[in-house]
Amino acid sequence: MLTLFTMDPLSITAAVVGIAAPTAHCVRLLIEDIQKIVDAPETLDSLKEDLLSVEQALASLRTVSDAQWKSLGETVVNQSKATTTVCGKSCDRFRADLSRWTRHSEDGKLSLRDRAMVGFFKQGCVKSMSEQLQHCKITLSSVVCIATFSLQQTRVTEEMMTTISQKEAEIAESITASDKQLAEVNAKLGVLCLAKTEHDETEADRASAISQVAVEQTVLSESRKLLAELLSGIHTAAANARKNQARVVNKFGSQNEGMQIGVFNGTMSCITFGKK
Repeated sequence: MLTLFTMDPLSITAAVVGIAAPTAHCVRLLIEDIQKIVDAPETLDSLKEDLLSVEQALASLRTVSDAQWKSLGETVVNQSKATTTVCGKSCDRFRADLSRWTRHSEDGKLSLRDRAMVGFFKQGCVKSMSEQLQHCKITLSSVVCIATFSLQQTRVTEEMMTTISQKEAEIAESITASDKQLAEVNAKLGVLCLAKTEHDETEADRASAISQVAVEQTVLSESRKLLAELLSGIHTAAANARKNQARVVNKFGSQNEGMQIGVFNGTMSCITFGKK
């Protein structure tokens, strides 16, 4: 169940924006760092696309109103802030790694040394970062979608019911995927801890790779908690929507007489025929 707010609802949006804005700045800085590498490897180009998707999700997050945040509940707000914060920290960490990996390059062109075959740990860092960004994007986009739809609709159409059902399925699928990826991340951490450095890698690369995957583990855990809370909320929305869908209000003309029924599914009671 969604929780009620103990904080002043007027401060909700300000609090979320206060978290989202710095994270968006971190994302933008990393995008710019990658763009400066004119001959960037394909893996980094793909990472840039993930970053742009997260940037859009963060921009959408800042459009959610106080009333919409309140309808989602305080737990969703707090977990959204936690997910956003971890994403920003991860971008900062990856920027530091990228700077170290390209320290022998100048003018945006990778030196032969830096462009040498990317080793096991560096590949792991890029892949881990990409997965973190994708989880952040999916989770925040789900928050925005449900907030925009609003969990307090009073007039429900077939289109709304379809949207609710689709979102239920999407979130449930994301939770299942998160569980699977958490298991994979746990196994990955074990492999990294036992792996030996390759000829072109340092202990710093090894430590960075392990740290990056540990952050991915945190991102997945926070994301799963948030998705579970959203799924609970969307279940409540679906139940309320089905109740509201059964309610039909008919107006019987200016004189309030006669009987007009189109397509009706539900129980009829307290019917009065004739004039008021």
